[in-house]
Amino acid sequence: MQHWYTKAISVEEPWLTAFPVDPGWVQTDLGNRGAEEFGLEKAAITIDESVQGLLKLIDTSTLKTHSGKMWLYDGREEPW
Repeated sequence: MQHWYTKAISVEEPWLTAFPVDPGWVQTDLGNRGAEEFGLEKAAITIDESVQGLLKLIDTSTLKTHSGKMWLYDGREEPW
């Protein structure tokens, strides 16, 4: 639901760069617990990998290229 709020904000506030980001399947307590349910030792990416990707994405984002779109932590655009 937050994704659609963010998309709406990007339309209603055209001056604001707004976009949702999927941080990935991160090795947090919750992420690792989910991984164990699938028979895996831990989630796919470290907290550092996720944060570094998020920071790079935010740093390179522009109103024209990113606003209103959904993104993955690694910079790939995710289709709605």
